[in-house]
Amino acid sequence: MLYSIAMLSVHTSPLDSPGRTKDAGGMNVYMRELAKALSHHNITIDIFTRWTNENTPQIVQLTRNVRVIHIKAGPIAPVHKDDLYQYLPLFTRHIEDFRQDASLQYDLVHSHYWLSGIAGMRLADQWDIPHVTMFHTLGRLKQLANPNAPEPALRLEMEQRLVQHADCIIAATRDERMQMIRYCGATPHQIEIIPCGVDLKLFLPQDRQQARKQLGLESKEPLLLFAGRLDPFKGPDLLLRATALMQNDVQVVIVGGKLEGDKDLQQLQALACELGIGRRVHFLGARPQQELPLLYSAADVTVVPSYHESFGLVAVESLACGTPVVATRAGGLTRVVRHDETGFLVSRCPGFFAERLDTLLSDTTLYAKMSAAARPSILQFSWTSIADQVLTVYEDLVHKAQCLVAQ
Repeated sequence: MLYSIAMLSVHTSPLDSPGRTKDAGGMNVYMRELAKALSHHNITIDIFTRWTNENTPQIVQLTRNVRVIHIKAGPIAPVHKDDLYQYLPLFTRHIEDFRQDASLQYDLVHSHYWLSGIAGMRLADQWDIPHVTMFHTLGRLKQLANPNAPEPALRLEMEQRLVQHADCIIAATRDERMQMIRYCGATPHQIEIIPCGVDLKLFLPQDRQQARKQLGLESKEPLLLFAGRLDPFKGPDLLLRATALMQNDVQVVIVGGKLEGDKDLQQLQALACELGIGRRVHFLGARPQQELPLLYSAADVTVVPSYHESFGLVAVESLACGTPVVATRAGGLTRVVRHDETGFLVSRCPGFFAERLDTLLSDTTLYAKMSAAARPSILQFSWTSIADQVLTVYEDLVHKAQCLVAQ
């Protein structure tokens, strides 16, 4: 049967480069790659996102069966995600206008992040079709991970409402499912555990020295990599503090942000100088997805010092390239990184990170063992496998909805 899916991402587009802004990261990759993998089945997908650039066409054909459709809701310009809730009625209304003008019918709504979830809840109710949502990051769990950075009350309230109304919630790990039940009141039958995926054809190990040469990072010293948004929640500052405590002289590569006019990047540059490691820290800005395998392969270790990760896409990509990971013992990272086998999981403290990084870089036998185990440990995360699992959820929900209509 041919299914037509309306996928929603209000605050960030699957076309955006991960790491370039605070809103572009693993979720962007997830939506794009999942939609592409699903399109190999008998499915058409329209991904609706807010229009933020007047030079971007309203409709971008991603693959033969996948389109990204930009919807006018508020100014055609970037707006902080905390200010987007007011535009959700316009967003949903203009999606409905688009649907009517094109004479389209959708079988299911799949929303990403809480803002899209609220829009999806309204559209699913209006169209009388099932609604699947994935939070990617829950405000309540972020707040538990870092109590010093409270989340907006509106977000917490709306996430709670969404939990109560969604037909299905996709969680990336068993831990996330348990936390949704414990802290958000979700029911066990609501939640399907489906991990995020990785492009195993793109993320392949490459020769380290050749990778460094191509990147202009020809250094004989060990190289540590941070890749992602330069958001304090992701912890790039912790990596710098850990580097300053290490016994090994290492080079650090920070991939993310903008090279000009980025306050977060400038603060990290200032911190590196303050710690006396400014000359050893290289800021490359956000890099295209196709270049990331080169960066992971060039690095000796990828460091993921986040307060919390629902899944930990950077860790999976790094392991796919054969590069061990040292990460915070939190969230989905505990399911991705196998402690003492493919890397280390540590408490979120610069001293602990420094100690484990020194241990890994100083023990060649241990390093070789972890590097060899890295890629085999994540082969189950292929996008083909993930798409098959998501498709099963779609089919079950659409079938149940059709049975209810038939009654």
